[in-house]
Formats: sequence, structure tokens, C-alpha cells
Amino acid sequence: MQPAEPSLLPPTLARFLALWETRRGGRRMPSRRDFSHEDLWPWMGQLNLVRVENEDGRDGRFLVFSETSVRVYGREMTGRTMREFVPAPLAEAAVDAHLKLMAGGGVPMFMRVVGPFENRELEWTRLATPLSDDGRRIDRYFVA
Repeated sequence: MQPAEPSLLPPTLARFLALWETRRGGRRMPSRRDFSHEDLWPWMGQLNLVRVENEDGRDGRFLVFSETSVRVYGREMTGRTMREFVPAPLAEAAVDAHLKLMAGGGVPMFMRVVGPFENRELEWTRLATPLSDDGRRIDRYFVA
């Protein structure tokens, strides 16, 4: 994962990053409550919401696992942690991306995902935007 650069993102993700920036205002990160359902409507079905787990933040729990993610991965992960993902290489990749976001200082991150998954070749761009209730510690984040 690398810091999000709007010019490198597909238009729909660039618009989501612009929304995140607007909701952030002058703060380091916005809070989840800064986003209304109307704000998020264009990305519904494609937006995961992850809660940071444990004191050390070394895992994340899917509060929302999008319809698109369910379709692509063939499994529902809402309410489950990243470490519970099957197969194990997907869990490892999810935790690795999570840890990079946590170490990124509250900066939105993106990555291109390319590779085989269950006899299919997948390719997409993932954007993770951190959220914070106290303005300092990432406690949730969106993955679009």
C-alpha cells in the first residue's frame, strides 16, 4: 500500500478520496459520524467498514463486508476479523494491508491488487481511508 494519489486512482475512488478530504476539514482524519448515508450512497455495495481491534491495533473486524466483496470472495465476512479470512494467504494479505494503514499516520492508502484467486485472475484498486473519533488514533476505516 502507498499513500493515495488522486491522479493514480480510478475516478470513482478519486471522488471517494475527495469526499474523505472534505469531511476531514482541518483535522488529521474525519470520524465515521462525519459521513451520512447520503454521502456514502454512490459507493454502497462496494464499501467495507473495518473496526480496529485489540489495544495494539493489529487486527481489524469487518463491520460491513460489501456485496461486491462477498461476490468476489464467495464468503460473507461481516462481523469477522481479517485473521479469520480463508484461505490463509488472503488473511495474511488483509492483515498486511491493515498494518500498513495503521503505520501510515492517518494518511489514506491505496494499492493495486492483481493475481489469481480460486481459478480466476483478479485485478482492482483498493483505497483505505482512516477514521478517528479522537482525531489521533485510527479506530475505523473505509475500504473502497
